[in-house]
Amino acid sequence: MILKHMLFAVLFLLVACGEKEDKAGEILHVAPYTSACIGAGPMDCLRVRSDGETNFQLFYNHIEGFEFEPGHNYTLRVRIEEVASPPADASSLRYTLLEVVKKEAVNP
Repeated sequence: MILKHMLFAVLFLLVACGEKEDKAGEILHVAPYTSACIGAGPMDCLRVRSDGETNFQLFYNHIEGFEFEPGHNYTLRVRIEEVASPPADASSLRYTLLEVVKKEAVNP
């Protein structure tokens, strides 16, 4: 019986000490249209702002798992991770979609 309790305690501690995924993530607001920009070459950039910001900024990265449809405002929850040793022409951050919190069509 004591062995069962000890085994349970050890398993509980191992699970509790494991890496935890950031469930909260970061909230990003995406404007309904892209803008021309220059990164490694000419491209179209999303216009994005974080919670609490009022102005949209050009977003040169890609959000893994996100398919942008022009004409929609988006509120996204994303995970942002640092990339170890990124190429010289790439971002040091990786953005991964966790959830589309809101997708709203806008009038043209």
